Amino acid sequence: MKTMSKREGRPAAALLLCLMVLAAGTAAADDGEERWTLTLSGHHSYFFGEGGFGGGIRVPWEVVIEFGISAGHYRLGSGRARWLDKVEPLSGPAGWFDCRLVDGTYLDSSLTLHETPRVRFAAFPVAGEVRDGRIALHPGYRPPGNYLAITYECETDPSVAENWLARAELGKQILGKRQDAEKRRDGARQVVRVREVATLPPESSIDLPLQDGWALTLGAPDGARSTFMELRRLH
Repeated sequence: MKTMSKREGRPAAALLLCLMVLAAGTAAADDGEERWTLTLSGHHSYFFGEGGFGGGIRVPWEVVIEFGISAGHYRLGSGRARWLDKVEPLSGPAGWFDCRLVDGTYLDSSLTLHETPRVRFAAFPVAGEVRDGRIALHPGYRPPGNYLAITYECETDPSVAENWLARAELGKQILGKRQDAEKRRDGARQVVRVREVATLPPESSIDLPLQDGWALTLGAPDGARSTFMELRRLH
């Protein structure tokens, strides 16, 4: 009886491997899993002031959640979040305040020092469930949830600084802003360095129709906060 050599056995092994890969791909296709993506995009206006009097920056962000559905059942999904480097300065009244994004640091609730800008959870798991033609998505984090921490500086003429600083402190207390400010004089200018944290969606579970192309806008494009959500079926 002739024994197969190692060299003769290699083509057979390669063929077997190809057949196994092909079978796995066919099984995945027969499984009928649908892939979906929920994209949330928008901006947050970080503002040191109150009642439209003050300065800050507007920072855009994007959150993408991907998940699968097979035989009407949810399969584990994942999310990723990021800030976009398209920052816009804010000033009210126009031209009174000069603001910009700067590098900085902050302490989180566990007293760990982080650099800014920073998204708390750049990637996170997402659980979910399908029922009655709707999808419920549950991000895998607890309060204070996901957020974007930044540091920015604003400067203005000292003649308006006293009223500005007082109004900003009042606004922080009334609106409950997660904001910390350091004040200094730089020559003839009053400068404030602000560390601020703003939440990123989803802040908790979200429930929406399981419809390809479903979309929803929250807030105004030029408002303090704006969010656009769009659900897409990939295949």
